[in-house]
Amino acid sequence: MTDPWWASASLAKRRDNLALRGRAKSALADWFQSAGFVEVETPALQISPGLEPHLAAFETRLLAAGHYGSDDPGQPYYLHTSPEFAMKKLLAGGMEKIWQLCPVYRNAEGSPTHSPEFKMLEWY
Repeated sequence: MTDPWWASASLAKRRDNLALRGRAKSALADWFQSAGFVEVETPALQISPGLEPHLAAFETRLLAAGHYGSDDPGQPYYLHTSPEFAMKKLLAGGMEKIWQLCPVYRNAEGSPTHSPEFKMLEWY
């Protein structure tokens, strides 16, 4: 059995990659800032699963305050499959030159080469 990823031996093998990812994210942010872009953060929870019928979103339930453990099924919400729709709302509101690097979630796409959670870079 292999060690979990957070065990010291496993994490030591990933330390260089984690540092490289951090430097890449910083370089990306520096480039967008130098080009006059504004970094935005849009919500990952949405009331609609998205506009892409070929993508399966993860569904969760938002419970009213104090309703945990009750029979209340809650309101369905979905983890976004892309920040595109929320970012286009910002564009419609008058923002220009925006970018975002964020986790996105896609159900029914897990495989050895595809993770159901991954980072997506979006800019307009």
